[in-house]
Amino acid sequence: MRDYHIHYYIDPCAWDEMTFPNIEKKCLELGITEGTVVKHYSAAMPNGKDYWICWHRIVPAQWQQYLDEFAAYKPEKMILHSGVETELCNEAGDINIPLEDQQKIDMVQLSVHYMIDLNCLPMDLMLYPNLDFCPEYKNDEGRRIVEEWRQKAAAAGAENIICGLVNGYMNAIKRFPKVKSLAHMADGLKPLRTYLVDVDSVPIKRIIEIFEPLMRLMAEKGVVWELLNEPANPEILKRANELGVTFTASADGHMLDSGWGPLSKHIDAERFIDKYGLTRGRIEF
Repeated sequence: MRDYHIHYYIDPCAWDEMTFPNIEKKCLELGITEGTVVKHYSAAMPNGKDYWICWHRIVPAQWQQYLDEFAAYKPEKMILHSGVETELCNEAGDINIPLEDQQKIDMVQLSVHYMIDLNCLPMDLMLYPNLDFCPEYKNDEGRRIVEEWRQKAAAAGAENIICGLVNGYMNAIKRFPKVKSLAHMADGLKPLRTYLVDVDSVPIKRIIEIFEPLMRLMAEKGVVWELLNEPANPEILKRANELGVTFTASADGHMLDSGWGPLSKHIDAERFIDKYGLTRGRIEF
């Protein structure tokens, strides 16, 4: 088994136990023989500050510490790769790590941590509309902001927004060879559902048509589609599989055995892949 999305203790979101020796030990217990230990890397935050919601702008000393500790660690019984989890920023395919630092690692895990800047829906609202993470929006003003955003998304059109997201992924893959995996994908629509886009108003056949160029590009470039154990439309996944996309399981591990994102939950994602008969992939480095 493989897991290309394991977090490292240096980041505030990961527990102190997520060191290389502990990660290797837990992976071997779980049957994972190859993995990527990622460092969060955000060159900039949407609000222009050092911190936003759950994410932090990269601290150069911590980045160097990660690189040094990865170089110094020699795994005994598994293959470990270096990498970052970073953000897709816009429809043009900009990502939140400069090319110079991409060259220092094996791979980029590309996530959508905030609504990307789209041609049809410019980023003009610094909002993460998940009230569990943003309790400051649990008031009349917060609800007004959320509703205003919902109306803007509706005016832009769900189909246009889906097209914009697909364009962003494709442009990033074409521009940056270190992008080896698309993270938190579910059926590809999870980021848009997070941002209150009414994707279910678009017929599933049309959604698949929009995604097919991305699916073909991922198959051509060997970019894997990451799956956690979470809801996803099987029709989209099966079409991706038919077009040659391969899939990888992850627990998005931020801790070893307990907490909200334990590495030990990896097997649940493997079972999800088996449930739909999807093809597992291995990244070529």
